[in-house]
Amino acid sequence: MKTIIKTLAALLLLLLGVILALVGFAFGTEYRPGPVEPASVRCDTDIDTGGITAGQPFTVLSWNLQFSGSRRHRFFYDGGDAVSVPAQDVADTVRAISRVLRDAAPDIALLQEIDRDSDRTGRIDQLPPFVRAAGANCAASAPYHKSPFVPSPFGDFLGRVDLELGILVRGPMLHASRLQLPLLDEPRYRQVFNLKRAILFAEVPVAGWDQALAIADTHLSAFSHGDGTLARQVAMLKDWIEDRPQGQPWILAGDFNLLPPGFDKSQLTTEQDLYADTDNPIDQLLPEFTDVLGDQLDPQHRTYLPFGAQKPDRKIDYVFVGGPIQVQQAHVRTQDNQISDHLPVVATLVIGQAPAQQDAGTP
Repeated sequence: MKTIIKTLAALLLLLLGVILALVGFAFGTEYRPGPVEPASVRCDTDIDTGGITAGQPFTVLSWNLQFSGSRRHRFFYDGGDAVSVPAQDVADTVRAISRVLRDAAPDIALLQEIDRDSDRTGRIDQLPPFVRAAGANCAASAPYHKSPFVPSPFGDFLGRVDLELGILVRGPMLHASRLQLPLLDEPRYRQVFNLKRAILFAEVPVAGWDQALAIADTHLSAFSHGDGTLARQVAMLKDWIEDRPQGQPWILAGDFNLLPPGFDKSQLTTEQDLYADTDNPIDQLLPEFTDVLGDQLDPQHRTYLPFGAQKPDRKIDYVFVGGPIQVQQAHVRTQDNQISDHLPVVATLVIGQAPAQQDAGTP
């Protein structure tokens, strides 16, 4: 009997040791970004596309890429079973995204959900092919979900993940920073492995203008279920806008996971509970600031496609602009509906005044 008790005690101690080792590994390898950190910037000096010039139109594209997972799979966070993606599907989706980037030829691309070293997408670094396809001189990136091992979903672990924001620019880039957003209100053991949402902030020079163009790319929290996280995150976005120096042109874009003001969420056939805030946090930004798409309730401006849908049923992606910047035109690329669960938003902008409107001596 004593032998059995000793054996059981030893097994329990061994199990406890394994659990403590796993906990120590999790907390010891946790990605812990500071409030503000330098972001990775790479520039190719062999490419010279001239950059942004005051008074001349330039194109901006914002797009959530769904980590190049393709629309062939229903992922676990959307009520399906898929966790990882077959290599061929990843390669096909990377090529499809690259075709859109070449076709749209944006001077600035603001991308969300770029997998760079994730098990679910074959440890492929997706950023370089997107940089090449966009013809970008410079690219800045910053992680917002990074872990050597995520032990969920149970039985089919996500494993290693490195999910990043990216800003691609045809022209020079002065600097870039990562700004940490408020985290979901959840237990600490979940925060260790979960997303650390962020703003990727960069500045690029503008020829003929005395201030750089400020650019912010972000992806706000999903699945907050009205816990106040989105309100705190949007408040930080508003702070970023209000921190812009007088006269500085700026762009803030990304997947906000928020419906536009006045949208009736009962129209949605799925995921109504994701928009459970009593007050819509987007009201902090609209109508005070300009979204390039204008009419927020126009069906042509919807950007998100639930699994299996051929048409988007809601707008949750935004491109805000401010300062001495004009919107010449903007649209959602509805033809790109087989690539990601989001559609690209494309806008043509001008800093200052277009040549035909300029007065003599205007920069």
